[in-house]
Formats: sequence, structure tokens, C-alpha cells
Amino acid sequence: MNVDVESLGTFNRTAQAGARRAAENLTGMTGIETAVDVTEVTLASSRDLARGDRRVGVAIDFEGGIAGTSLLSFSPEGVEVLLDTLLPGEGVEESAVAEVGNIVTSGFVEGWADHLDTTIDIAPPEYVEGTGGELLDAAGFERDQALVFRSQVGAVGEELDVEFHMFPDRASMEEMLSGGDDPVSVEKLAALREMAATGAETASESVSAMTGIATGVDITQLSFVPVEDVPAELANRPYVGVVLETEGALGGYLLVLFDEASAREVAASLVPGTDEVTTFEGPARSAMKEIGNVMTSSFIDGWANVLDATIDISPPQFVHDSGPAVAESVVARLGRTQPFAFLFDATLRADDREFDCEIYALPDETDLRTALDDLDPDATAERTTKAGPL
Repeated sequence: MNVDVESLGTFNRTAQAGARRAAENLTGMTGIETAVDVTEVTLASSRDLARGDRRVGVAIDFEGGIAGTSLLSFSPEGVEVLLDTLLPGEGVEESAVAEVGNIVTSGFVEGWADHLDTTIDIAPPEYVEGTGGELLDAAGFERDQALVFRSQVGAVGEELDVEFHMFPDRASMEEMLSGGDDPVSVEKLAALREMAATGAETASESVSAMTGIATGVDITQLSFVPVEDVPAELANRPYVGVVLETEGALGGYLLVLFDEASAREVAASLVPGTDEVTTFEGPARSAMKEIGNVMTSSFIDGWANVLDATIDISPPQFVHDSGPAVAESVVARLGRTQPFAFLFDATLRADDREFDCEIYALPDETDLRTALDDLDPDATAERTTKAGPL
């Protein structure tokens, strides 16, 4: 399936409008001030979405100008906040969650109906709870690969944690997003995302080899977001890491970010004679730049192989700041040339300790389009590596 990027952007804005209306409905019901944190279009499979954390919510089918299924979910803590507001002292009530889901989903769908100037009917809500995979089963998500609209809503001063997933059926998606003068192949995007997943695995192996900390890739995904919303994709907590620029066949930016505790472990393992790192100056900073550079090369090599082209990497720029602040410096540069960004991201974790490292790649859209034109989705990473330093 080919999608028109301009249409993808239009419908991303539509999803944002729907999410804002849904948040307004939630605020009206509960009195809790809510706001939309991020809205994105994600190229996802059931494997990507079937996370292990437990959630509670409702699944609702819709049909008309657009058909598909929606899934509104809360964390268990978020449900407690919600029900303490609506039914103090009553505990979890499935009917209350279903009613909230019905009203919030109605707001989201109304935003789409207004944009499409059509009618969209929704079915009665179905209460669901369980792991990510169980919620997907309830929502009837069975496709190996699909574009999913996702919005995350937060609350001021409350742990509400609301997520809304919209799964349009394939016919609706093709009608919405086909056409245009310069369409992008979803299959080719999926191939490039798989290469990012492979790159993340290699980067994880590099971390393990250099530090002795055994890590694995928790998730890799590809999202399409407005450039100005990229900072909201990163958690608002301190990170330590590097930002690098890529040039050549695929220009853009790459961020390798560790949470502070993980960064201290990594730096201590790389600096001889150091048992504990308290500040990221001198050798500790150099160590973080070194491992960031190695991980970036690992991540990018697979893309260079498949594209059979050179991707050069700049010297690493050390960063120690909150996630949104780090991203804003990149967005300020990327936003000069494009309104939307294809964001590849991966999370690395260790099984036996608290360890978190996130990798974000933001390719230049023009370079990405050119690369996709020449990309064979069935290509493998068996070619000679062409990545190297600038």
C-alpha cells in the first residue's frame, strides 16, 4: 500500500483535533484538567503493540465515512484516579469505565466525522482489561502490519495515563491516504523499520561488549509525527547521551540517550579505576561520547548496507538534559525544512537491573524519500558496510 505524505499529515492533524475533543469530554466528566501530550501515526504490528503492562479500558467498533476499531485504555493507577473522582469509595466499576470510554471515544470520532463531513456511527462499548496482547485481541487487531493512529492524554497533577488507539480497516486507510504526487510505500517503510530493529540489536550488543551489561531491545517502532511534537515523544526526565548528525544517502539526526542511573553505570564501566560516577565531566563525558559513537555506527550500518550507499556520521555532541529539551535542539534544525518527521525509535533494557537506553533516528524527509525510491524491500544486510565518520 502506498500512502500520500500530505494526506498522512492532514489526518494526523485530524486525529489531534479528535484527541483534543476527547480530552475535553474527559475533563467535562471528571473535572480533571487533561491535555493531549502527543498524537502520532505508527507503523505497527500486533507484536509491537502487545506490550506486557496491564491496562483497563474499552474497545468500540465504528463504521460510516471511516470504519474500524478504537481502543481506549488506562493504566490501573489511572483507573483508580478516574473512579475515585466519579464513584468515590466504590472500587472498579466496569459500567463506569465503559461509560467514560463511550463518551471519550465519541469525542474522538466526532473530530474525524467533522473533518470528513460525514457520519460515523459507533457500536456499544466493550469493557476490556489485561495485557497489551489481550486488549488487542479484544479490539480484533490481527494484521501483521498496519498504520495505527495513537494519542496519549495526560492530566495536570494526576496520574491519569490515557491512551487512545484507532485502527482503521485497510479499505478505509487506502481511501484516506492513497493518491498524491509523491506516495510512500508502506512496505518499504516497514523494511527500513526492520533494518532499524536490526541496528538496535547490534547497538545493544555493542553496549554489552563494551560495558559487560547484558542488554536487549525492548521495542523498535516507526512513527509519523509533526516535527514540533517530537519533544513530547521523549519522557520528561534527565538523560545523558549524545546527538549526532548523519549525512550522505540518509541525512538527519540520531540521539542515543541513557537515563542518569544507566549512564553512571556505563561511564563507570568504561573509565579505568572508577567505581562510581557522580558528574559527567572529563573521562566520564568522553566515555559517554565514545559509546554513543559506537552505538550510532552499529545502528546506521544496516541502513547503509541495504541502501548500498555511504552514510557519514558527525562527531558526537554530548548532552545532559531533559528529554524534551534535548529533542528541541534537533527539532529547531529539522523544522526549518519539513513540517512532519518519520521517527524511528528503539528502547534497550537489561533484565537483571534498572537500565534504560533510548535511540531515536530522525531522517531528513527528502533523503528518506530518495532512499525509499531505490529500496528493495527484500534486500538483506549482506553488503559491505559503507558507514563511516564525517
